[in-house]
Amino acid sequence: MAFPQEPLGTKVEFQIGETWTDVTEHALLKDLITHTRGRTAEGQAVDPTSCTLTLRSPDGLYSWRNPRSPYYGLLGQNTPMRVSVQAGNPYLDLDGTAGRASTPDTSALDITGDIDVRWEGVANWYASGAQMLIGKWGAAGDRSWNMRLQDGLLYLHTTQDGTSGRVHFATLPTGLPYRAALRMVMDVNNGAGGVTTRHYWAPTLDGPWVQFSGEIVTSGTISIFSGGSALTISPEQTGVSPVRLPVVGRCLRAEVRSGIGGTVVAAPDFTAQAVGATTFTDTAGRTWTVAAGAVTNRHTVFSGEYSDWPLKADRAGHLVTVEGEGAGVLRRLNQGKKPLQSTLRRRIPSGAGLLAYWPMEDDAEATQAYSPIPGVSPMRLSNFEMAADDSLGGSAPLPVVQPNASFSASVPPPASGTGPWHVELMNFIPAAPAAETVLYEIITTGTGARYQVIVGPNVVRMRVLNAAGDTLLETSTTPGSTPSFFANWNRVRVYARQSGGSVQVDLGWLNAVGTTGHFHTGSFTGTVGRVVSVRSTFGAGLDGLAMGHLAVLQAENSPIFNDADDGFFGETAAARLVRLGAEEGLPITVIGTAADSARMGPQRPATFLEQLEECEAADGGLLVEDRERLGLVYRTRASLYNQTPKLVLSYGQRGLAEAEPVDDDSGLRNDVTVQRTGGSSGRAEQTSGPLSVEDPPVGVGRYDDSTTLNLYSDAQAEPMAYWLMHLGTVDEARYPVITILLHRAPELIPTVLDLVEGDLIRLTDMPAWMPPGPVDLIVQGMSEQIGVRTWSVSLVCAPGSPWRVAVADDTELAVAGTEWSTLATGVTASATTLSVATASGPVWVFETAFDIRVGGEVMRVTGISGASSPQTFTVTRSVNGISKAHASGAAVELVVPARVAL
Repeated sequence: MAFPQEPLGTKVEFQIGETWTDVTEHALLKDLITHTRGRTAEGQAVDPTSCTLTLRSPDGLYSWRNPRSPYYGLLGQNTPMRVSVQAGNPYLDLDGTAGRASTPDTSALDITGDIDVRWEGVANWYASGAQMLIGKWGAAGDRSWNMRLQDGLLYLHTTQDGTSGRVHFATLPTGLPYRAALRMVMDVNNGAGGVTTRHYWAPTLDGPWVQFSGEIVTSGTISIFSGGSALTISPEQTGVSPVRLPVVGRCLRAEVRSGIGGTVVAAPDFTAQAVGATTFTDTAGRTWTVAAGAVTNRHTVFSGEYSDWPLKADRAGHLVTVEGEGAGVLRRLNQGKKPLQSTLRRRIPSGAGLLAYWPMEDDAEATQAYSPIPGVSPMRLSNFEMAADDSLGGSAPLPVVQPNASFSASVPPPASGTGPWHVELMNFIPAAPAAETVLYEIITTGTGARYQVIVGPNVVRMRVLNAAGDTLLETSTTPGSTPSFFANWNRVRVYARQSGGSVQVDLGWLNAVGTTGHFHTGSFTGTVGRVVSVRSTFGAGLDGLAMGHLAVLQAENSPIFNDADDGFFGETAAARLVRLGAEEGLPITVIGTAADSARMGPQRPATFLEQLEECEAADGGLLVEDRERLGLVYRTRASLYNQTPKLVLSYGQRGLAEAEPVDDDSGLRNDVTVQRTGGSSGRAEQTSGPLSVEDPPVGVGRYDDSTTLNLYSDAQAEPMAYWLMHLGTVDEARYPVITILLHRAPELIPTVLDLVEGDLIRLTDMPAWMPPGPVDLIVQGMSEQIGVRTWSVSLVCAPGSPWRVAVADDTELAVAGTEWSTLATGVTASATTLSVATASGPVWVFETAFDIRVGGEVMRVTGISGASSPQTFTVTRSVNGISKAHASGAAVELVVPARVAL
C-alpha cells in the first residue's frame, strides 16, 4: 500500500453557515496538523481533544470580523471543524438515508427455506431504537426479511405473506468492538415441528464465528415470503414504533446464503471497490447500485470546534495567516460552571399537558415558592423552613413544615377543555399522626369541589366533597402496606377523568426508592371540571413533614415523575451517560452493554461534565471524545476485558519509532479506599509480594489513595477498592507511548485508523535487552501529526494484563493458581520436570495446559502428578525465549492468573 498523497489525503473543513466547506487549499500542511485526543498519560483524566492548524488567509478571508470577507458573519468562535484523511480500505458510508446500496430481486434471492445472513461493519451496536442492516424489505405486502439492531438486540425478522410474520432475536454480547461482523441463521423446519435460529459474531466475515445465543426454537415451521423487493443495505420502515431506520455507520462486507452455510447468493465487498464507485458486480453475480459518494475511504480523525482565530501577517501584508486551534466539546464543557438542576426539576417541565409546577427548591430565605412555568403565580407559603431537607435523591433541598404551616397554589386554566387532570407531589412524613388529618386538598370547578388526601394511623385515603360539603366518595384505608408510607419519601398523586356521566378518580402513592405503593379507585356521578388550586392548612401531627415538586397536569396518570423522583437511583453508568447526553443535546455513543456497567446512586446537582465524569469513575471505563462528530464515546469497563489485540507490532518492524519501557512508581497504589457518596467505604491493601505495603526490602512501602464514587450500594465499595488496587499494583514495565510512522509503514494505515481508545495492542519479538514479551497494552489516548509527506501516530498506553479476567470453562482464563508455591529443588536450564511445593492453600490441579513463570522464564505446564505437596510438573521450557537454571525456593506463579472481574 502506498502512502496517501495530499490533496487526496488530508482534508480540512469548516462548517460555514450550514455547509461544510473544504478549506484544505489554505491549510499550511508544511507546518503539520497536530491532533491529540483521549488521555495523555495512564490514569489521568481525559483532556479535551485539540487540533492545531495554520491557515493562509488571503485578503483576510478567515478574519471573521472582516466585513470584506465573504465569510463575514458566518465564521466565529466555536465554528465546527473536522479533519479527515483519505487512506486505508474503502467502505460503504451509511449516513442514515435508506438504500445506500441495493441489488434487484432475482430468483437466486428468493429464499423461502433456510437462510444465513452476515454483515460486517461499524455501528452503534447498543443504541436505542431500531437500526436496519440489510434485507429484502420493501412496502407492505412485499417484505421478505431483514436483519437489524434494536435496543441492544440482534433481530432477524421474516414474513410469511409479505406483511406479517415472526421476529427472532437475542441480546448482543458484551463489548462488541468498534468494528465487528454479525450473523444470523434460521432453520425454517428443524425436523421437530419448529423453527431454530442462532446468532453469531466475529471480528470479520472471515471468522472465527462465536455463537452468543442458544438454540432459539419457536413452534411451527415456516416458509419465508420470496417477494420482489430489492436486497438492500440499510432499508427502512416507517409507520411502526419504533421506526426502523437505516443504520448509521459503515458497511465493509455482507453476505446472504441460501441454506445454513449454503450457496452464496449475494456477497457485496465494498473494501474491494474503487472510491466513488456507483455500480459493481459481486462474486455471486449480483449487480449493485450504490449512492453517489457512498463508497469512500475517507476517515475523520478530528471533529471539534475552531474557537481561536489569531491573525498574523508579514511586514508587507502579503502573507496573512490564522494560527489557531480546534478543540473537542470537552473544552467547552470544562468552562461550564452551572450545576444541572435536580432530576425532578429537569424532568417535570417536559410533562405533556403541564399546567403548573412548583419545585419548592427555593433557598433558605425564600418566603414563597416560584414556578418555572410562564404565567403561573408563586405558591404562597406560611411557616415553612425552606431548604431544610436534602434527603430526596431527585431533588435539591426542600422545605419542612413548622407548626401552623399552610400553603396555597393557584392553577391557571388549560387552553381548552377541563379534565382529565392529574396532581402529584413528593412528601416525607416522619411518623403517622395520632389522628386522621388532611395532607392536602385539590379545589376544582367540577361536581367534586374538594378532593382531600387524608393520612392517619395505618391510613392513606381520599375523600371527595361537593360545594355544599357533602361526601361524594370516600375510599377505604390501606391495611398492611400503609405503614411504609411513613418515614419514607413518597409520590402522592390524584387523577380524575370523565367517563360518561361519572367521574373516575384514582389516588395512588409510590415510594421514591423501592416498589412499595398502593392505589385506590372510585367514582361518583357528575362532571370532572378543572383544577383551580391546591392547598393545605396542616393539622396536628404533620410538623416535620418535608414536601416539594407539586405538579398539576391536564393529563391522566402521567409518568413524568417516574425514575426522576429518586434521582434515577440504581441506573447504570452507561445508561445515565446516554440519558444525560440526550437531555443536553450531546450525542454519547456507548461501546459495550449498558446493563453491564456499574449501578449508580442518585443523580444530585452538579455540572454536566461533573455528572459525566461521575459516571466514568463509578464504572471504571473510559470516556473520550468522538472523532467522527461533536460528541463523546464511552467505553464500559466490561468492554475492556479479555480483548483480542487489534494491532500486533513486532518490536523491530518498519515504522515503529518509539516503544521504550519505563519503570517508576507514578501509578503505584497499594492501599486504596473507596468511599460511597452518602454511604460507607471499602478498603483494599496489597499485603504480600514485591509491591506490597510492607517496607523494603519485603515490599515498597505504602502508596495510599482514596476516592469517592457515586455507587448504588455500600456493597460495591470494597470490590471497587480491590479493583483499583489491582490496576495500581501491576508488576511490570510500562510502555507509556508507542509511536508509529505511518508514512514508513503504510500497510498499517487501515488497522491504525480503526483503533479507538480502549483497544488492546500487542508488542512481540522484544529484544534481548528488554523484558520478554509479548507485551499487551490498552490504548488510552492518541496524538497524530499529519503533514504533506509525513503521518505519525503516538499511542498513549497502559498495561493490558490487568484486563485479562477469569472466564468460566475457558481453557486459559479459567486456570486458577495457588499462592506460596516455590521450587522444592533447584533445576537446570534444560530440565523438563519441576518439583513444586505449596506452603499453604490447595495444591495445583491439572485440567489443561497453562503457563507458569519461574525467575522470569515462562514455561508451559503439560502435566501434574501428585495430590499433595510437593508435586511434579512436566513442562516445556523457554516459552518466552528465556531458559536458565533456577534455585530451590524460586517462586512459581501463573502467567495469566484467573482474576475475577469487578
